[in-house]
Amino acid sequence: MNLNTIAKAVEAYKEGASQADAARLDFFEGLYRLQQERAELVTSPRDGEPLSREEADAAYVGFEPLLSKAPVSIDETQFFGTCKAVADHIADNAGLEDEAAESLRGIDWYKISSKLDLELAGEKPAEFIEACLVDFDSLGIGSDVSSSLVMMVVAFALRAHIQTEAAQLMELVSRDVKETHSNERPLACPVCGSAASASHVAGATGIDGRDREQYCSVCGTTWPFERMRCGVCGTENAARLHYFHVDGDSAHRLQSCDECGQYQRVFFEEDLEVPVSMEVEDVVMAKLDAVALDPRFRSE
Repeated sequence: MNLNTIAKAVEAYKEGASQADAARLDFFEGLYRLQQERAELVTSPRDGEPLSREEADAAYVGFEPLLSKAPVSIDETQFFGTCKAVADHIADNAGLEDEAAESLRGIDWYKISSKLDLELAGEKPAEFIEACLVDFDSLGIGSDVSSSLVMMVVAFALRAHIQTEAAQLMELVSRDVKETHSNERPLACPVCGSAASASHVAGATGIDGRDREQYCSVCGTTWPFERMRCGVCGTENAARLHYFHVDGDSAHRLQSCDECGQYQRVFFEEDLEVPVSMEVEDVVMAKLDAVALDPRFRSE
């Protein structure tokens, strides 16, 4: 996570932005800064022997998340501290109603952390988040705080504990394996197994016309991807893929797929007028989710 690039992108987007949009950008910049600070503070060693490059390449090609081969050990006390710090930031800066903010501050995050399956979190983060949602009532939080708000805290805290190891694991995968076209690139994050939250198309380069990469907000990994391919189901039938964008903003688009009926948010660097930060773009493109849920979009 490059905090300098994040700061520059946020400042660029704030020029001419509404007060609400500017406040939202400031909120997430602070949250990303907190994540990075915690990532540099916590110790999350891998369990077992480190992966060799050959093992990492085999896992990547076989669509096996690297963390499932080399799990991260997440310390319960440190995770509690990260959750508490993230929750306090949200309570102080997210514009919540006073009652909701106080309820969030009042959660016993140490008690919550002791109930979470942190072994699963360090091995299969996507399954961990899903399990937290399914078993939310067992955490004993009550109805004063929404499950979505609590899960936001847990998810942002989790990234701080796995992003450093995730980056190191991705570095193990050889360049030739990442760039090869002999196999389709992974749909899910090759490190943690989560679905991609956004996609990035760079300027025209090389034989394929434009380079594309997927982004995982859970662990921060980016990985190469086919230019004309659905980021959800993987179809490469170009006739079934369509792009839509809001008038006046061609940089941020929705790639919809007739095969699976799903969509992915994609930004095009050549149309972008700010520094490229996957984290900031993930925030900026949130507005496209509302477009995708509009019945008029679905009917096209």
